[in-house]
Amino acid sequence: MKDWTPDDSDVLRGAGDLAVALAVCGYLVAAAVGLPLFEDGSFYFFTIVTEQVAVVPNLRFSAVLPQLPAVMAVSLGADLAWGRLIFSAAYMAIPLATLVGSWLLLRRRAPALLLLVLPSFLAMQLNFSGVSELLTGLYLTWPLLLAMLLMPQRRWVMVLAIVWGPLLLLLHPLAFIFCFGLGLVAWLLSWASGGRVAWVAVKERLVWRRIGLWLVANGLARLAWTAFGLNDYERGRLAPASALGYLFGETVAQHLLIAMLVCVMLLCVWVWHRRQLPSWASRALLLLLWLVLLIAAWVSAEYLLGEGIVLKSAMTLGVGLLGMAAMIWLVLWREEGRLLRREAGQSLPLEAEQGLQREAEPGLQREAGQSLQREAEAERGVRKAAGLSAACGSLPTTAMRMLGVALLMLLLAKSSAWWTGVRGLQDIVARGDTACIPFGDNEPYSLQWPWMVITDSWPTPFTALVTRPFVPTSEDGQFQPIAVMLKHDGCEQFHATGMLYLPIGVSRPFEAVDAVLGPLRPPALLSQ
Repeated sequence: MKDWTPDDSDVLRGAGDLAVALAVCGYLVAAAVGLPLFEDGSFYFFTIVTEQVAVVPNLRFSAVLPQLPAVMAVSLGADLAWGRLIFSAAYMAIPLATLVGSWLLLRRRAPALLLLVLPSFLAMQLNFSGVSELLTGLYLTWPLLLAMLLMPQRRWVMVLAIVWGPLLLLLHPLAFIFCFGLGLVAWLLSWASGGRVAWVAVKERLVWRRIGLWLVANGLARLAWTAFGLNDYERGRLAPASALGYLFGETVAQHLLIAMLVCVMLLCVWVWHRRQLPSWASRALLLLLWLVLLIAAWVSAEYLLGEGIVLKSAMTLGVGLLGMAAMIWLVLWREEGRLLRREAGQSLPLEAEQGLQREAEPGLQREAGQSLQREAEAERGVRKAAGLSAACGSLPTTAMRMLGVALLMLLLAKSSAWWTGVRGLQDIVARGDTACIPFGDNEPYSLQWPWMVITDSWPTPFTALVTRPFVPTSEDGQFQPIAVMLKHDGCEQFHATGMLYLPIGVSRPFEAVDAVLGPLRPPALLSQ
């Protein structure tokens, strides 16, 4: 297939540049509107503003790192608007930086392999949580995996792999999956056989073998922690009803999108394996891509109407793991890996050549000769496949652009849905003259509209405070005070005691909250 040959690399790079640029635009918009403040993010930021400390959710210590910029900014006196922006930008920087980093690793060496990365980032848009530790682990694994596969001889890659072990260990109960996967790749990098061209020097193989053991040790530690150290919240996720809700999405469109993305990846892997694109496969891939785009538009419309908004759906993790497994297989096991390395100009280091000569035996030499013959046949197959350019030469570039458009579409839809919900919530707390608005299953009434679903959940009282509007008064230009939103009998307690009893057992004096998130309307106790 023409698009996987060196002649088309510039065209593929241009398409990849466009796809990644579209995604970057989407992530920047999401940061600007404060999408990471959805649900848990509002509680995290409320804690940062009121206490100037980071939140350690369920002993996931690595989750503190993205909060540190906001903690520092608030400690230095940043106002609420700047604090919100810094908090949101820090969290959105994780998917943005890992996607850009993954593309920079692929761009010169194997741009076509971006088709295995984009579906993973696209599938993760079915999750609304911007602070999910599980999604963060998947994001962080992508660039490290690609660096290990494509440039294992670099020292900084080895250092990064060592650092990533404890980082993942302290990130999420399921992070042992990433540790074991990266450990397996490190072990494969340390393993040399005469039937496979080794591109890692002899002394570096020993380093990767030790790194593999280090990563597996971190994975085993995380697995033991997960098995014996779960808290009540994490054990609750194991209940059948909760597990099913955590695993799957909510709408038919979301499941169809996952299915189409899996089919796109599998068909791409099949094409790479066969080194040819039959006419039926070309038509099937184009049909799948159009379906991905149309279903992404369907999911986007659902978001705007308040449907399918879930904190996170673990089935999206499967798409990422499938893409990673395919990447490992293509680069390490198949002849494509050798072709890609030679195309990038990576030659076998002299030390590795000498090591292979010392280790080689007659039988292994014969096996290496057979390997070279198979490689020559593979090159002839690729050159033959290049003759299909007239029929399908632009298909991979089209695929990258369409996946980039779908990714941008979902990010803009999520951002628009969040912006609409927050503006509605701001209107609720700003109008009227009451100091406290009761919050429950069916109140206030203004939260019951479909487009307000995104802000109608357990942390709504936190969200109402951290996203508060700043409307100047007509008299002296001071900001208008807003009402607080409290659950159940919280309003009665607020007026009687001057304490804000917020969700998950958080309570704060009115004066303390008013000092950092005010002006607020005072309770009856203080207004007398």
